[in-house]
Amino acid sequence: MPEPTFHDSAWYCYANSTSMLLSSIGEAISPRLIEALTGVGLGAKFDGPLPFFGELQPPDLGITQALELLGFAVDEEVSDGPAPVPFERLAGAPTVVGPLDMSHLVYNPMRPRGPGVDHYVLILDERDGRYRLHDPAGFAHAQLGADELATAWRADTIDYRRGHYRSWRHPRRIASPSAEAIFDGAMDRFRTLYRAAEKRGGCIGRDALQALAKAARDDTLDPGRRGHLLYFALPLGAKRALDYAAFFDKRAPKLAEMKRRQAELFGACHTALGAGAMEKVAHQLDALAGLEPEIKQAILAA
Repeated sequence: MPEPTFHDSAWYCYANSTSMLLSSIGEAISPRLIEALTGVGLGAKFDGPLPFFGELQPPDLGITQALELLGFAVDEEVSDGPAPVPFERLAGAPTVVGPLDMSHLVYNPMRPRGPGVDHYVLILDERDGRYRLHDPAGFAHAQLGADELATAWRADTIDYRRGHYRSWRHPRRIASPSAEAIFDGAMDRFRTLYRAAEKRGGCIGRDALQALAKAARDDTLDPGRRGHLLYFALPLGAKRALDYAAFFDKRAPKLAEMKRRQAELFGACHTALGAGAMEKVAHQLDALAGLEPEIKQAILAA
């Protein structure tokens, strides 16, 4: 069995972990492609304490969706309750685990000190009661004790958790879809995600971006939201938009152009926020709000 290739980028923790899992069976699939196929980075929402540019579905569903679109089957498992901890699943083969509560990953000196931030890693093996893992936050061959892993993996504070101790292992290729088939399948899933979001409602899409623009213009963004936007959501939004542009390029060039424009707006918004220029922040968010329905309609019509 090949040694998994280490990919790092904390913002793409689930895509990088999935890419590493596939590399363990000799499959070289770009995390950027996996990220696009998850559909997680489409849309926008501001119906909770923090705004997100994306999140049409949670990352755990996105992992499974991407693997299916790429032609892989995988053993996905989850426990109904918090006990017992299914450590036996981590024996014998690399395993993606998540969501994890990142605050319990004690090998990471930059981890959040408060609960509620989700994360995904690839468990490699267990040696003398400690688990060796590849963490896409930049920590290859990190080690974590069983107690810390159990607490993180239980994920009590992760709001989208469904059950406990979710894992993916033993991937195997069951189909070899063409690039065209992958694109068509992904677009079908993206349309389904947008329609499901419409039914759920809430402050999403253009409404979310307009609400955020108003908060910026009124200078009512608290330090927590500013920090979230500056250090996470805005740079991640730009990165995701570029990866979607690359995915759309050949089959939907106009849509790719929209995503590149979106990336530019995210970058400009991030620069303005870093300078404290809140009126410019609001202006960029208004532009993003105007662009979001165009992207949605282009996907629905494709």
